[in-house]
Amino acid sequence: MTQANPVPLRIAIYGAAGRMGQRLVALIEEDNSLTLAEAIDRAGHPTAGLHLPSGVTMRDDLEGAADVVIDFSTPAATDSLIDACVERKLPLVIGTTGLPAETDARITEAGKVIPILWASNFSLVVNVLNVLAAKAAQLLGPEYDCEVLEAHHRFKKDAPSGTALTLAKAICDATGRSFDEDVVCTRHGDDVPREPGQITIQALRIGDHVGEHTAYFAALGERLELRHVSTSRDSYVRGAIHAAKWLAAKSPGRYTMTEVLGLD
Repeated sequence: MTQANPVPLRIAIYGAAGRMGQRLVALIEEDNSLTLAEAIDRAGHPTAGLHLPSGVTMRDDLEGAADVVIDFSTPAATDSLIDACVERKLPLVIGTTGLPAETDARITEAGKVIPILWASNFSLVVNVLNVLAAKAAQLLGPEYDCEVLEAHHRFKKDAPSGTALTLAKAICDATGRSFDEDVVCTRHGDDVPREPGQITIQALRIGDHVGEHTAYFAALGERLELRHVSTSRDSYVRGAIHAAKWLAAKSPGRYTMTEVLGLD
């Protein structure tokens, strides 16, 4: 007896015309276990009404004909999307960065109704980097200075990157530092020696750089560097798709990539 093929998971992409959105559309169309249910971008975008190879037409609003939504848009658009997903009881994966604290609180509140996940970076290696950097900070102790350096393309709007902030927070959580008090995003002046326990995040914006994050741990005479270098956005895209597959089967709650990847 021939076993029926499983029904493909229906995914809606919010921010489908952006760099990440376009790669999400492309990779979903290559995966037989998935189907592109909706492709959405802002009203008035030049792609509005465009017919994609899958037969889906670019829209400017969420219809709700999906099993899970992936968002790579803008902070303002994410706010309205959270409301729409809560109303329709749709699981939501958020990759938009630069979100204000109010939106973070809304994500937590939405988790009471739908399964929802926000991550600053969906790459498996980046999430492993967070774990390794936290462990290194614990093992090396306060005698080792810690700095974070990130680099992205010239068009990236937010700085530092959400990934760099998450990396610094992982180090703070592992060592009892206060993220608000010990993490700074600039160092300049005539008399600015390093403060004990301080973590400084530096941001580069250069050319078409996909993304690079390095955690430095240094004492007098030696230095440890833990670095992740992206050569393609597909590492982020595949991680977001993996998260969407995982989240679609979950009950309401706020989840993390640590849980998705089993890195606890």
